[in-house]
Amino acid sequence: MKCTPWEEGTQPLTRPEIRELLPLVPGWVMESGRLVRKYTFPTFIEAVKFLTQVAMVAADEGHYPDVAITEHRYVTISWYTHPAGGLTGNDFIMAARVSKMAKEKGHQA
Repeated sequence: MKCTPWEEGTQPLTRPEIRELLPLVPGWVMESGRLVRKYTFPTFIEAVKFLTQVAMVAADEGHYPDVAITEHRYVTISWYTHPAGGLTGNDFIMAARVSKMAKEKGHQA
């Protein structure tokens, strides 16, 4: 699936909608209203390579995550649609795409 372009007035997903979609992105959890997943890598360079791949997919879709690299090998990705003030379908689409990419590259959570 592809992200849909942002339109003014798009409402965030409701809690029941989020509960319905969450099982479709295994490994992702809700933290402070955001869709979050942490990946572990053997080295800092591998973490940066993965984050670069995520950045390329995000740029292609025009939908960007908040990211962090901690302790040199942990990458945390957080999805949230800031203009909507909550999660939208695009956040779940991107979480699924990142999960698929990580699995294809052999990265584990």
